[in-house]
Amino acid sequence: ALSMVNLFSFIQSIVLVVAVTQFPVATLSVNKQKDFTVKAIETNMNATQLITSKGFPCEEHHPITSDGFILGMQRIPQPSKDRIPVFLLHGLLSSSDSFLTNLVNESLAYILYNAGYDVWLGNVRGNVYSRKHVSLSPDDLRFWDWSFDQMGEYDVPAMIGHVLNVTGHKKVNYIGHSQGTTSLFTGAIINGKSLIDRVNSFIALAPAAIVPNMQSPLHYLTYIANDVDLVYTLFGDGDFLPHDGFLEIFSKMFCPREPKICLNTFFLIGGTDFTNTNVSRIAVYSAHDPAGTSTQTVMHWAQLVENKHGTLKRYDYGHLKNLEKYGRFNPPTYDFSAFTIPTYAFCGFKDTLVVLEDCKKLMTLLPNVIEAHFIPHYTHLDFIFAMNAPQNLYSRVLKILS
Repeated sequence: ALSMVNLFSFIQSIVLVVAVTQFPVATLSVNKQKDFTVKAIETNMNATQLITSKGFPCEEHHPITSDGFILGMQRIPQPSKDRIPVFLLHGLLSSSDSFLTNLVNESLAYILYNAGYDVWLGNVRGNVYSRKHVSLSPDDLRFWDWSFDQMGEYDVPAMIGHVLNVTGHKKVNYIGHSQGTTSLFTGAIINGKSLIDRVNSFIALAPAAIVPNMQSPLHYLTYIANDVDLVYTLFGDGDFLPHDGFLEIFSKMFCPREPKICLNTFFLIGGTDFTNTNVSRIAVYSAHDPAGTSTQTVMHWAQLVENKHGTLKRYDYGHLKNLEKYGRFNPPTYDFSAFTIPTYAFCGFKDTLVVLEDCKKLMTLLPNVIEAHFIPHYTHLDFIFAMNAPQNLYSRVLKILS
C-alpha cells in the first residue's frame, strides 16, 4: 500500500509541475540570483522552529477528534484574562506555516502576538502536522476517507474545545483563510449551538463556500468531477500532494533558480498578479506548501465548481453511497441561515479562486455579516502573503479584535 501511495503522489507532482509551466506569469522586475537566494535552514524549518527562530515562545498541542485523528497545533502563548484567544486556520493544501513564513512584521501570527493576543494555530487532518490517528495509518486508504465536511464536523470543534480547555476562556476569535473559513461554515452548520456559541467573532479572509465562477486552473478538475472512479484511478484515493513528496524536493531544488515554476504553482491557487508578493520569499513559501490533503477534498471542490446553482453541498459519493451516508440519493445542501456567528469578511478583486461575484453572493446568504470589505488588487494568497497586508488588511483585523 505504501509504494502505491507514493506512486500516486509522484504522478500528482509530475502532472502539476508540467501543467504550471504552461501558464504565463507576471514579469518579475527583480534580480533572480539575489532575490531568490534564501537561507536553506528557513526552508527546512517546521512551524515551531519558524516561531522560536524569531524569538517567540511556542507550545505544541495535539487534540484528538471524536473520530480518532490526532491534530497538530502550535500556540504562541500569551495568556490573558481580558483578551479572547485568537484561533487561526489555514486554507486548502496548506498548514499553519502559511501564517508564519513571511517576515515578522508581515506575518499575521506574529502581528497578533505583538498586539497582545494568545495565538493558536490549527492544522486539519491529513496535512503535515496532522497525519496521525488512534488506530489508522496514513498508508491505509481509510485514513483518507474525508473532505472539508469532516474537517468542520470533527477537527474544528476538537481544536477550539482544546483551546478553551487550556485557557479557561469560553470563546475564541476565529480567523480563517480560504478553506479555513469553509471548515467553520460546515462545522457550525453541522454542530449548531455547541460550536457556534464558542466563537465570539469570525474574520473570514477570502471566504470559500460558493465557487461556481472560479477562474483558477483548479476548475479544470470539473471535467472529471462526476466520475469518482476515474479520479481515483488517476490520482489515487489517498493523499493528494503530500508535504514530503516529490514536489517539496523539486521546490527546494529549483525555486531559487527557476522562479517561473514556483510562481506558477502559486498561480494554480492564487492568480497571476504578483504585485504584492515578496518574490524573494517564494522559495520559503514553496518549501512549506503544499502540505497535503485528501484526494476527496480536492474533488469536493471540483464538485462545487461544477454546481452552477451556487450552493455549498456535502461530498457527492454517488447515488448508492449517498443513500448509505445521507439517507438520500443526492448530497444535502448546507443552510447558511443557521450560521449566526458575527462575521467580518474580506475578499479580493483579483482572486481567481473565490471570485468577487461569488464572494458577494455569499455575503447575501450569511445572516450576520457585520462588515464586508473588498480589497482592490488582492489575489487569493495576498491575504496571507502580501507585503502590504499589515497596512491594507491586518490593521483592520486588529481593530475588529479590539
